[in-house]
Amino acid sequence: MRKAAVVLLAATLSFCIISGCGKSEQPSIDQQTADTRNVEIQATEQTTEIISPEDGLVNYTVKDLDLNDVALADYVKGNKLTMINIWGTFCGPCISEMPALGEIERRYKDKGFEIVGLTCDVYDMYGNYDERIIDDARSIIEDTGVTYPVLVAPSQLMMEIGLQYVPTTYFLDSEGNVLGNAEIGSKTSVEWEDVINMYLSQE
Repeated sequence: MRKAAVVLLAATLSFCIISGCGKSEQPSIDQQTADTRNVEIQATEQTTEIISPEDGLVNYTVKDLDLNDVALADYVKGNKLTMINIWGTFCGPCISEMPALGEIERRYKDKGFEIVGLTCDVYDMYGNYDERIIDDARSIIEDTGVTYPVLVAPSQLMMEIGLQYVPTTYFLDSEGNVLGNAEIGSKTSVEWEDVINMYLSQE
């Protein structure tokens, strides 16, 4: 029974997140498993607000790309502002904005700003980590030239925040509190800098 629940969880996350990225990046329904096709998805394109877990994003234990447990709080403490960018290896818009995010992170680092990437699609249909997808994530990081940390989002985190679309981005203050609503979708460098400067000016 527990194994079935894990399969359903993985299927729900997979379908829900994939459906949020641009249509050109979506696998066809024929590429999904029967389990995935049978999952009822309540999300609609009109949904623009993601609810943060009550105990806060910063309290999660996540994994690095070597699958070691790490505390997300360790990547947030000491920063005036942290941008948590949740992305997928299948998501064209996610990957396309990564070079710009890397450049922004380098330019704003001395202002107390940091970006943390959380990749969300490194699981197989049984909830196990898929090394091939993790290797894809490593290749994307190398190709895009980002130097900010990229970690693995656990399935529990994605379920509890109600993740429906990628990229989804949160901003956290120096104490790890989520600021405002989640930012859904990719943005230009200018658009991201406007958001970053707004939050930094409030510190």
